[in-house]
Amino acid sequence: MTLPGGRTAEGLPLLPLKLMTAMQGLIVAGYLGLLLGGTAEIRPGVLTTLLMLLPAIAVIPGLWRGHYKTMVWAALFDLFYLLVAATDAWAAPADRGWHLLIAIAATVGFLAAWWHSIRRRRLLKSGRR
Repeated sequence: MTLPGGRTAEGLPLLPLKLMTAMQGLIVAGYLGLLLGGTAEIRPGVLTTLLMLLPAIAVIPGLWRGHYKTMVWAALFDLFYLLVAATDAWAAPADRGWHLLIAIAATVGFLAAWWHSIRRRRLLKSGRR
């Protein structure tokens, strides 16, 4: 539930969640770029790419609405994307740019979730709700 003025139900700014939404979009763009423009000999096929994109696409509506539980799931998915992208960047140097794009987007998304969680915990701890 979002309140007017770009704030969550707790009164926190929506900026970190919007940033996470943008990073999920970059992750999707990175995997589509890898599928369509990748040059490595070994790269994911259509089915593997679709399976990799499902978590990133599934969390976008909840992030856009400012749901905290969706943000936690998106942060966990970002850690997974970071792990896979870092491994693939090392293993397939021909597509390193796409993998680094995914890794950077996942890192920024996770840091935005961390920032939002710290602010939320401080707000709840102070008793201002």
